[in-house]
Amino acid sequence: MINNVILSGRFKGFNDDYHLLLKMENFENHKIVKIDISNDLKEKIIDFVKEDDIVGIKGYIELNSVHEIIIVATRITFLSNKQKAQD
Repeated sequence: MINNVILSGRFKGFNDDYHLLLKMENFENHKIVKIDISNDLKEKIIDFVKEDDIVGIKGYIELNSVHEIIIVATRITFLSNKQKAQD
């Protein structure tokens, strides 16, 4: 079984040590999605990513003990940053 997820959205910060917040938008509304992130991956991006930068997330889906869906990031790609988008 293939278990891959690819998402893009605006980076909104870190909720805690293990969750990245991603704002997903459509024409009518938006949703903040919590994405599990390893501490190692967080350390690699923390100095480069700023709030409202557009990022791509590659990862996979897991279920926790109460059968809630969890998205786990394995790779983060910077698609555009807020400063360039405003220029």
